[in-house]
Amino acid sequence: MEAVGVKSAKIAVAVLAALLLQVLVARYLRLRYLDLVLVVTVYSCFSRDPVSAMLIGAVAGLVQDGFSSGLMGSTSFTKTVVAFLAGTLSIRIALEKLFPRLVVMAAATLASGLIYVGIHRLFGIDLVGFPVLPQLARHMGWQVLANVAAAAVVFRLLDLVSVEKERRDRGRVPRRFMV
Repeated sequence: MEAVGVKSAKIAVAVLAALLLQVLVARYLRLRYLDLVLVVTVYSCFSRDPVSAMLIGAVAGLVQDGFSSGLMGSTSFTKTVVAFLAGTLSIRIALEKLFPRLVVMAAATLASGLIYVGIHRLFGIDLVGFPVLPQLARHMGWQVLANVAAAAVVFRLLDLVSVEKERRDRGRVPRRFMV
């Protein structure tokens, strides 16, 4: 049970760090295509627990909505749906290697972008200029490229943190067995 708590804490810290970096990146570097919160949300889906991944996506999306000027709840809904899809997929397909994870990240980015634009369109807000298809394809292409590149680094870093923690804990004797 302790391992689940540690993993949850690690994901929570990663989401908070991603939110902070996302705000800083958006404000100072003007990288509008990068969505670090989505990257960490998709990483949380690899734990094969779609319910907790959906919760992480919903909470992270709501916090991200608080910093944005769009429809309140649209990012949360988008990240919840993407977390559900990626989490369900992680149950069916082994996603321990980097390449399948990056493919899932690319698909999650596309789904996230299309759902987000679709929600806004339902409320009469056009986020994409005319002509729609070329504009949307260009924006989504850059977003997929940015998120997959970031995911290659972030996934590896989060995996290294997990492996290092397991190595440290492997040599320890649990307290309940100590006299």
